[in-house]
Amino acid sequence: MGTPRGDSRGVATVEFALIVPFLLLLICGVIDFGERYKTAAQYNNAAFAAARSMTIENNAAKAKTAAVNAGMPSTLTPVITYTSGYSSCSQAGDGTFGNVTVTITNSAKATATKFFGTTYSVTGKAVARCSGT
Repeated sequence: MGTPRGDSRGVATVEFALIVPFLLLLICGVIDFGERYKTAAQYNNAAFAAARSMTIENNAAKAKTAAVNAGMPSTLTPVITYTSGYSSCSQAGDGTFGNVTVTITNSAKATATKFFGTTYSVTGKAVARCSGT
């Protein structure tokens, strides 16, 4: 004789109820990560556009315009720094060119789920070689 089979009609419902919170956590995490990754990529792209503009134009206002056109909020100002010993993207006395570094930092609002907080810091950074053109 085998063991008697009990009533197992509610087992699937109980298992589903135990798994749903973990699935929702995973889905919220994927959504938040994707949104934050997209924002970080947008800021890096804007920083790259500003750095490239600085190497070509050597003009901070045009670099900011390039960053805004690439997705940076117009209320921000990119921080532009140069290699030590250089004050711009112009040729140094020894005939060399340095690097320009553009950093864009902002406090961004959380994604739709707000699962991991309401705000977070995002930074975009790019380095380009000054060409002297």
